[in-house]
Amino acid sequence: MAALKEGRWDQLCLQAESAAAVAETIGAVLAQGGYAPYDPFPGGAGTPATFKKFVRLFILPEAEGWLRVLGAQDAALLPEMLRKLSAGRTVLHAWFTAERGALEAYRDGRAEAALLAAYLGESASAAAPESQPRASNLPSEVAKLAEAQGVDPKQAERLIGRFAGRLFGAGAAGVQAEAARLFQSAWQSAGGQQLAAQIGRLRLPFDLRTPDFETLREAYHAQRLLARRPSARLMESERAALQALPNVGAVQPIYMGKA
Repeated sequence: MAALKEGRWDQLCLQAESAAAVAETIGAVLAQGGYAPYDPFPGGAGTPATFKKFVRLFILPEAEGWLRVLGAQDAALLPEMLRKLSAGRTVLHAWFTAERGALEAYRDGRAEAALLAAYLGESASAAAPESQPRASNLPSEVAKLAEAQGVDPKQAERLIGRFAGRLFGAGAAGVQAEAARLFQSAWQSAGGQQLAAQIGRLRLPFDLRTPDFETLREAYHAQRLLARRPSARLMESERAALQALPNVGAVQPIYMGKA
């Protein structure tokens, strides 16, 4: 995951019967806040030029009874959303900004430490993805693809560097430096580390840190493109994302914006 594009990272986890019902509840809360749906993916109508503020979410398919909602939330609407989603059931809310992060458990709109304690075990390794020194400055998905194809990531990085040199000339060094900065994991921030420490103790059948939102978005975009044009050529990063998430067609996007 690269920098925090929306200034925050959020994930909601809940045991619900229907992803469609969860999507309807989320959409209703956002609509009350002035948001309207849009579809920026292949086959959709695109992003209205009047929209200036966005909420971009994905609901992952049910896994062992759990639904997960990935994507940065509108902080002003979160209390109402959590109140409605947690009516009669527990909702886990994981979040962080650059400065702070936490894992909270809600029921009937109230955060309760006792509820969260039921999902926490003994302290475990909380090392966040990509928190260790990287072998290269390639995006993680591209690095994984390079490894799968038997390509040295450092060699791939040098090839990209030569391409940048031809494309940008004297400005190539600046382009590469900016790319390296963008690919630094937001999990290395103070807020990311605070949340990672709690995730290391969380007893759930999945890791909250994967998949990352950008990989999910890119894989979904590629899947929509191929559904529309099966012969379409994908970028390397799109192929890598689709390879990492072959069942991405089952996710449910919630893209809403407002002026």
